[in-house]
Amino acid sequence: MPSTKNYSTRLRVLDQCLRSGHAYSGKELTDFINRELELRGEPIITSRTTLMDDLLNIENEYHTNIVRKKHGRQTTYQYEDPNFSIFSTELSEDDLLHLSQALDILQRFNGMPEADWVSELSARLNLCMSNHKEVRAAVGFESSIYNKGMEHFTPLFNAIRKKTTVELRYLSFRMTEPQTLIVHPYYLKQYNNRWFLFCCNGDHTNLSNYPLDRILSVKLAHVPYRETHIDFDEYFEDVIGVTKREGQQAEKVLLRFPKNEYPYVATKPWHGSQKKVDEDDTSVTIELDVVINYELEQKILSWGDYVEVLQPQALRDVIGHRLENAIENYHSR
Repeated sequence: MPSTKNYSTRLRVLDQCLRSGHAYSGKELTDFINRELELRGEPIITSRTTLMDDLLNIENEYHTNIVRKKHGRQTTYQYEDPNFSIFSTELSEDDLLHLSQALDILQRFNGMPEADWVSELSARLNLCMSNHKEVRAAVGFESSIYNKGMEHFTPLFNAIRKKTTVELRYLSFRMTEPQTLIVHPYYLKQYNNRWFLFCCNGDHTNLSNYPLDRILSVKLAHVPYRETHIDFDEYFEDVIGVTKREGQQAEKVLLRFPKNEYPYVATKPWHGSQKKVDEDDTSVTIELDVVINYELEQKILSWGDYVEVLQPQALRDVIGHRLENAIENYHSR
C-alpha cells in the first residue's frame, strides 16, 4: 500500500519522468520528486521504499510495465510503452466505484445554485461506466429537492448573495388568498426536510421566516436593500428548529427519560446544550438551554410516554394539556 501523503504529487512527477523517453535512476527520480515537493512546501521523501512502492503501484493499478535495467550497481526505470501515461488511461473499476459513491453524495445538491455541474458530471460518469458493471448506490440521504417550492431556492440564494430585495407571492395554510410581500432576504435554513427563508418584511425590522413550500413566486423588487447585523450561527445557537420570537431568551428545560431509552438521546442529542444532570435506577434526566417553541413541543410529543417534562412548569402544562386532548380524541369514539 503506497504512502498516501503527497501521493498525487509523486505520481504526477513519476509519470512525467517515466514517459519522457529517458531512463532515470532511482536517485534521479527521487530528486525530481523532492524538487517538486519542496516547491509546493511539502515534506520530501527520504525512504527508497516509498519510491519502490509507488513504481509497483503504478504497474498494478494502471496495468502497465515499467522497464528496469541494471547499469552496474544502478537501476534505471522507464515505461515499456513510451506513449503510455497514467493520466490518459480509462478509469479503473476502483476509480469508477469511488467516483460513483462520491456522486451519490453530491446528488443531494441537485437543484441547488451553482450545482448544474453535478448532473453533467453524473451523466458523463454514467457514459464512462456504460461498459463496466453497474455500481449500486451505497449511501442514501433524506432529500428535499422534490418538495414544493424548491424551484425558489436558487433565486432566493442569489438574492441573499447579491443583496437584492425580492417580491414574494405567499400563501400560508391559514390564508384564502395569497399576499404580496417585499422582503430583504438574509438566510436560508433547512429543518425537518423543509427550507425556510429568513428576512425582514418591508419597513419592519423584526425577523420573519417563510417556508419555501408556501411561496408561490419570487421576482426581483426594485427597492433598496437593507442589510442585517444578525449572526445567524449565534441566532440559532439556542433554537431547536426555526421558530424564535423577537427578544425570546433561552430557558432551562429538564426532561426525564426511561433509562433504557436514554442511549438514543445520548447518541443523537436534541441540542448542543444537552447534558445529563441526574440518574437513578430507572431514569435519566437531561437539561437543555433552548427557547420554548413549537418545534420543541413537537419533538417532545414525538417521544410519547418515553419522556416527561419536569421544568419549566409552563411547558409541562402545555405538553400535559396536548396529551390530554390526544387521549380524549381516542376516548370520544
